[in-house]
Amino acid sequence: MKLREHPISRVLYSHEDIASAVENVASAIHARFGTTQYENVIFLPCMTGAMFFASDVMRRLHQMLLEEEEVIVDLELGSCVATSYENVNASGVGSEKVKNVHVKGNVRGKTVVVIEDIVDTGNTLVTLCDTLYAQGAKDVHCATLLNKQARRREENTKAFERLLARENDAESKEEGLYIGIECEDEFVVGFGLDYNGAYRGLPYIGVLTEKAIREMI
Repeated sequence: MKLREHPISRVLYSHEDIASAVENVASAIHARFGTTQYENVIFLPCMTGAMFFASDVMRRLHQMLLEEEEVIVDLELGSCVATSYENVNASGVGSEKVKNVHVKGNVRGKTVVVIEDIVDTGNTLVTLCDTLYAQGAKDVHCATLLNKQARRREENTKAFERLLARENDAESKEEGLYIGIECEDEFVVGFGLDYNGAYRGLPYIGVLTEKAIREMI
């Protein structure tokens, strides 16, 4: 869809910012699971938004294994799909409902690392965790490019404490969420994040103009 004016009001996070976030998240995941060479771990990118971030993180994990161990480890990769937003107004505010959740991959008895593009209210992640545990997952962790804490619902923050990294001791619960960037409370697109299917392919993360949002409602 062509727009007469540039739809991005400003670049919030550059390609370099994203690359740094990928490195930080991959390093945190590798510190947690690398010593066991990811035995009994499955990665589940949330499609379609997390595809770019997940590709970069997975590639970096393989590089780390090659650099340290000089071995090729076949990291198990599945996917998951969940619908999580609708009825958004021009300010990027709206009601969020999680619809169907579909998981591709056998999670029974395994530690699952969900890879997300963004965690905001937390509804989608809580639903995913519940679904994965119902399917027999041993434990669930989440790696996210963006964390929009300003929109987090209090009940979901408490749910994260119950659901994420539950196999860990109480002092290390926060290790269940691997965050790339703490995101400002803006309606953002790019690097996998879309608005009505548009702007996923941008090489940066930017803020949509209100006019661009209105034209696509």
